[in-house]
Amino acid sequence: MNEQVLLVLDRAGGRWGLANEAVRSLSRRDSGYLIATGQGTIAADHVLEVAARLPVRPAGAVVGHYWPEPCLGMAVHEGVPVVVVSPSALPSALRGRRRESSHATRE
Repeated sequence: MNEQVLLVLDRAGGRWGLANEAVRSLSRRDSGYLIATGQGTIAADHVLEVAARLPVRPAGAVVGHYWPEPCLGMAVHEGVPVVVVSPSALPSALRGRRRESSHATRE
């Protein structure tokens, strides 16, 4: 178990944690928040805490059996489980807008 400083957010009925040092910016939108990282944008319904210092534990085989997407571990924030994710391997529920290519495609 290691303690990490996390941005804790709600999205799609789940609670998620992202390493605070991965966050480049946080902006409010009508439908929630956009969190920019070096790998892209993460969508959030609510940001619960910007720098929660939480113990993170490995997810384990049982979680892996029921959770097919990658995660870095699990934590607990205010009594609720938090799935800790990497911005380079986001679950589909957190994927925000992808950066648009500068190359236009013509039909």
